[in-house]
Order: sequence, then C-alpha cells, then structure tokens
Amino acid sequence: MKIKHCVLLVILMSVLCSIPTLSLASNSEVREKQLEEALLQQLHSNITGALKRIYKTEYVMVGCTEISNIQQLEAMIDQSEKRSINVDAMSGGKYFELTIRLCSVGPKEDNVELYFRNDTAGANYYLVDYKISTGENSQKLNE
Repeated sequence: MKIKHCVLLVILMSVLCSIPTLSLASNSEVREKQLEEALLQQLHSNITGALKRIYKTEYVMVGCTEISNIQQLEAMIDQSEKRSINVDAMSGGKYFELTIRLCSVGPKEDNVELYFRNDTAGANYYLVDYKISTGENSQKLNE
C-alpha cells in the first residue's frame, strides 16, 4: 500500500513540476510572436514603401508577412583613424539586419524577401536588397 502511495506521489510531483515549464514555454512563444508583430507594425511604412518602389505602383497587396532572419552585427572600428568602417553606426555600435518574407505580393502573387539594415546614425531601417520568387523562377535584384 505504501509503495502505491509513493508511486502516485512521484507521478503527481512530476506532473506538477512539468506544468510551469509548459506554461513558461507557451508564454515565451506568445511573447516572441507579439514582438515579431510589434516590429512588423513598426516597419510597415518601410515595407510598403519598398514594395511600391519595387513594383512601381501606388497600391500593393500582401498575403502574409514574417521576419525570417535577424542578425545582430557590430560596426567595425578603423584603429588608425578611430572611425567606423563600412557602416554609419557609431564605432563599435550594434546594428541589425532583418530579412522579411512576404507571400502573395502583387498581381502575380510573388514571394518576396526584403533585406533591411539599421546601421545609420538614427538607427532607421532602410532597404538594402530584395529577392522576388515566382514559382520556380527566382531573381535577386539590387536597388
């Protein structure tokens, strides 16, 4: 009888211990999704502006939007001149490169990847490059 109680107690404790872990995991996934949505909302004007320039139209329809990649980089410092190299970010400062994936864009319902960077003094994101994929055909275009 005591063995049954011990086994039951162990099972009950393991279940209780796993509940906060599951709750924490789901909360972090929800938080991550909320952060992604917040950043996409903040970048909305950059995204639509880039698509208007790419498609040379005033109105662009987009089926879905997601951030597919985020890279955190550091500005390099030229030790001889004490200034940053290749970027406008402050010497040694951090900046980000974002890849934003869009589906069903434009009349042909293309898949588009936009590459943004915020290495300017104001840390504003700007379009660096983009890639349009139509079915099996894909092309990379520079702005």
